[in-house]
Amino acid sequence: MTPPDPHALDRDALDEALDRLAAMLPAWCSHLRHQAQFRPQFDALAARILARTRPGDRAYALARIDAMLAAESAADSDAGPHRGD
Repeated sequence: MTPPDPHALDRDALDEALDRLAAMLPAWCSHLRHQAQFRPQFDALAARILARTRPGDRAYALARIDAMLAAESAADSDAGPHRGD
């Protein structure tokens, strides 16, 4: 049996990390010069969180990340074609 990772995020710390990521999105996306810059940057930050997620919390974290992306996509659609210019 593999011992637990001492650096893994417990559920409270995971929620805090995901909340911080979600809180960054509106301001971050409003300042992007090009929308194409968003996804690679977001994926890199999300990957850092996922790397520290406990196996039992991975599906939960992925669902929260997917919800962030869906909300951002909806907000981007609502803002029109020049959002972030």
